[in-house]
Amino acid sequence: MRRNHNLHLGLIAIFVVAMVVNACHETAKKTSAISIADSLVTAAYKAHDYGRLLMLADTLSESGALSAIKANYWRGYAYSRQRKMRLAGTYWKRVMAEEPQNNEDRTYYFKSANRLAGVLLLQGENEATMKVAMPALEEMEKQGVNVCDDYAYLLISVGCCQLRSGNGQEAAKTFDKAYKTYLQLIAGGNSMTNYTSAIVGVITVTDNYLAHKGYEEAYAWTQHFDELLARYEQLPKPDTTFVDKQRARLNFYRANALEGLGRQEEARMAYDEAMKTNYAHTGDGKLEATSYLMSASRWKEAASNYEMLDAQMEKYSMAYTMENITHFLLPKYKANIEAMRRDSALRVATQLCANLENAIDNAQRDETTELAIIYNTQQKETEIAQQKADLLWLRFVATFIALVLIVAFFVIIIYVRHQAAMRLKTAYHHLEIANGRAEESSRMKTNFIQQISHEIRTPLNILSGFTQIITTPGMELDDATRQDINNQIIENTNRITGLVGKMLELSDANSQTVIERNDLVLTLQIAAQAIEQASAGRAGALPIDLDVAPEAEQAMLQTNEQSATRMLVLLLDNAMRFTKEGSIVLKLKADAGLLSFVVEDTGIGVPANEAEHIFEEFVQLDDYNEGTGIGLTVARSLARRLGGDVVLDTTYTAGARFVATLPLQGE
Repeated sequence: MRRNHNLHLGLIAIFVVAMVVNACHETAKKTSAISIADSLVTAAYKAHDYGRLLMLADTLSESGALSAIKANYWRGYAYSRQRKMRLAGTYWKRVMAEEPQNNEDRTYYFKSANRLAGVLLLQGENEATMKVAMPALEEMEKQGVNVCDDYAYLLISVGCCQLRSGNGQEAAKTFDKAYKTYLQLIAGGNSMTNYTSAIVGVITVTDNYLAHKGYEEAYAWTQHFDELLARYEQLPKPDTTFVDKQRARLNFYRANALEGLGRQEEARMAYDEAMKTNYAHTGDGKLEATSYLMSASRWKEAASNYEMLDAQMEKYSMAYTMENITHFLLPKYKANIEAMRRDSALRVATQLCANLENAIDNAQRDETTELAIIYNTQQKETEIAQQKADLLWLRFVATFIALVLIVAFFVIIIYVRHQAAMRLKTAYHHLEIANGRAEESSRMKTNFIQQISHEIRTPLNILSGFTQIITTPGMELDDATRQDINNQIIENTNRITGLVGKMLELSDANSQTVIERNDLVLTLQIAAQAIEQASAGRAGALPIDLDVAPEAEQAMLQTNEQSATRMLVLLLDNAMRFTKEGSIVLKLKADAGLLSFVVEDTGIGVPANEAEHIFEEFVQLDDYNEGTGIGLTVARSLARRLGGDVVLDTTYTAGARFVATLPLQGE
C-alpha cells in the first residue's frame, strides 16, 4: 500500500516538472511570435496595405500572437482608412469592452478610445463621445500616462462636445489643458512627431471655434498655431513643405477670425500673407481659401477657386458623397450665384442633381455592405470561439485520457453550441431590426430624391427650352415675348435657388449651434412678413387670417428676425399645402414669458401617433402631395436654436394645429 502511494507521488512530480518545462518553452515561443507579429503589422501599416493589415489581425489573433485588444485596434484602424467608419467604430467599441492585461494592451486601449471618440465626434454624437472619452481620460490619469498625444486629443474631443452644447467656459478650460499637455509632450521630446501632433490638435480647436463663430477664441488659437510653427522651424531639419502648408493654413484661419471680428483690413492682410506661400496656389490651397473669400463676400474669387474642385476630387479619387456635396458642391453653387455667374451656377445645379441620387444610393449600399460584414464577422468569431473550445478540450482529454472527462467534454460542447445558437438567434433578430430601419430610411430618402429630381428637372427643362429658342439662328422675337422669356428664366432660376436653399437649411437642421438673437422686433412684424412670404406666388391659395390676442399686440421679441420669420413661413407653407378648402388662421398669444405662434388649418390633419415622427427628416405622411419632407424638421431646428420649440397640438381634430413658441424680450 505504501509503495503504491509513493508511486502515485512520483508520477505526480514527473507530471508537474513536465508541465513547468513545457510552460517555459511555450513562453519563449510566445514572446518570439509576438515580436514577429508586431514587425509584420508595422510593415503593413507603413505600406498603407490595409487589406493585408486586416488579414494579419485575423490570423495573428487566432494564433495568439496578437492580443484581442491589439487585433481589434488594427482592424478598426484599417477599416477607418478604407472609410468604413461603422466597421471601424464596431471594433474600437470591442476594445472598450475588453480589460487590458498589460501596459501594451493599455496603450492600444487608449489609442482606440481616442479614435472612437473622434469618429463619434464627427458623426455629431456628443453624448456618446463623452461616454467614451471621460472614462478613458480618468484611467489615463490614474495610470500616470497623461502626457501623450492620445490624452491631449481626447481632451480636445471633450472640449468640442462642451462647445457644441453651449458650455464655452468649460470648453476653453479643456482646450487649454490639452494645449499644456502638448507643450509638456514637446518638452519631453523635441521631435517632429510631437510638433505635428500638437499642430493637428490646435487646428482642430481653431476649426471648431470658427464653425461656432467664436472668432475671438479662434484668433487667440492662431497665436498658439504661430508659436508652434515657429518652434518647429527651429528644429535641425524641418520639413519645408510642411511649414509652407501650415503657414498658409495659419493665415487662412487668421483671416477668417479677423473677418468675423469685423477687422476686414487686417483680415485682408492675413489672406495676402497666406497667398505668398506655394501651398496657397495649389488645388488644395485654393479650396481652403474659399472659406475666407466667402465670409468676406469675395464671391468672384471664391467661384474661380472652386473651378479646381473636380480636378481635386479626381486627384484623390474622391466620390461625391453626401458629405462632399454638402461641403463642396453647395458652397460652389452659392459662390457662383452670388458672383452672378448664372451659367456656371446652372451647371453646378445640374451636377448637384446628377450626383445627389448616386451619393444616397452609394451610402445605402455601403451601409448594407458594412452591416453584412459585421454579421459575417460575428459568425466567424463564433466559429473561432467554438474551435478554440474544441482544441482546449481535446488537449485536456489527451492529457488525462479519462472517460469522465470525455463525457464532460460532450456536455460542454452541447452547452456551448446551445449558447452559440442563442447568440446567433439574437444577432439575427438585431439584424432584422436594423434591416427594417434601413429599408424605412431608404424609402424616405428615395421619396426625397424623387421629389428633388422632379422639382429640379421641371425648371431645368424650361430653362433648356428657352435657351434653345434664344440660341436658334435667325430667331426673331418681339419685345413682349423676349420679356416673357426673361421673366420665365428668372422665375425658374429662383426656383432652383430656393430648392438648393432648402437643402442648405437641411444640412444645418441638426446643428446644435445657438442662433444669435440680436434683433428687437414686434411680433406683429414677424407675423406680417411671414404671411407675405408664404402667400407670394400662390395664386388661388386660401388666404391666411391673422388673430392677435390683446396681450400680444405690442409684444416684443428679442430674437433673430430672419430665422424667426423663416420658421413661421415654413409652418404656414405646410398648412397651405395640405389645406385645399376651409381656413388657415395664424394666432398670436403671449403668456408666461413666451410668445406663441399658433398655425391652425382645416386640412387633412396629422394622426396623434405621428406627432413626433413628422418632425424627422424626409417624412411625408401623404406620398401623393408635393413637398420635400424637410420643412417641419427645419422649422423645429430654428425654433429650438432660438430658445423655443415647435409642437403639434394633438387635441385639435378639425385639421392640424402647430404651436411655435419663442421667448419674449427680457426672458
